[in-house]
Amino acid sequence: MKQKVLYIYLLVLILAGCTYAPLPKQNGNASTDKKVTDESNHGDAKTFLLIGADSRGEKKSRADAIMIARYFPERGKLKLASIMRDSYVKIPGDHPQYNKINAAYYYGGKELLKKTIDEAFGVKIDHVAVIDFQGFVKMVDLLAPEGVVVDVDQKIIDDMSIQASIGKNVLHGEELLKYVRFRHDDESDFGRVDRQQGVLLQLKNGFIDQISSLEGVVALPSIIEQGLSYLDTDIGLKTILEMGPKAVFQASDTVETLRIPVEGSFKDAEYPEIGAVLEMDETKNKRALQAFFSK
Repeated sequence: MKQKVLYIYLLVLILAGCTYAPLPKQNGNASTDKKVTDESNHGDAKTFLLIGADSRGEKKSRADAIMIARYFPERGKLKLASIMRDSYVKIPGDHPQYNKINAAYYYGGKELLKKTIDEAFGVKIDHVAVIDFQGFVKMVDLLAPEGVVVDVDQKIIDDMSIQASIGKNVLHGEELLKYVRFRHDDESDFGRVDRQQGVLLQLKNGFIDQISSLEGVVALPSIIEQGLSYLDTDIGLKTILEMGPKAVFQASDTVETLRIPVEGSFKDAEYPEIGAVLEMDETKNKRALQAFFSK
């Protein structure tokens, strides 16, 4: 059974680090200043903000992963844009100031992060889902109870204290969380994206295996409901199931992806009290993101 609704559900896994497919080259010069929630162009399209919180239950935390998903039900199309957490943007408020975009979640939760994305990129959000580390661990074990096979090297083992040996290993929730969060090598967050892609594909396949039988289809609503219990979200079971009937039987290989900042539009910089950031060409990235969601 091929699932596109699967990707709507698997987005919660992306939040904790399981990001998107290899990135096609993007044209950052495309120009549009229209808000991408213009329903005259997109029918019933909905935009979801998906946040992976750097938290194990603390009241305040930063956004460890940020993804915007836009679903076009009439075309059965899903687009995913991931915003690098070190992207340097203006955070609105009584005293607007530039900072890493993940700091917006720390200072004002999901509402401030929504407003920051709107003002920085011109993208309005319809629904929000937040998952923390504990939720990710439970979600992984729900969708892939047999574990996920990954290739582990000594640097990851030492840095993240993973209980594994060099080479192929089957990892489960807590250990897999460490694996997808590793970033302390020469590739930093960019290398992490490549590792996470492989994990996402295996989680997708494991979930499909679970619901490929008649019994699995019958159990799908309860699986989704259990998964939603691991989230802080305004997306309900009814919303997902309403998206599902048409999407469930569509191929899942048409998902388009984007990373912000786009290639050639940023430089590494460092600021006192903030640290290392990705200093972006704001106009180029705003246009790239709007063009991506406007097609």
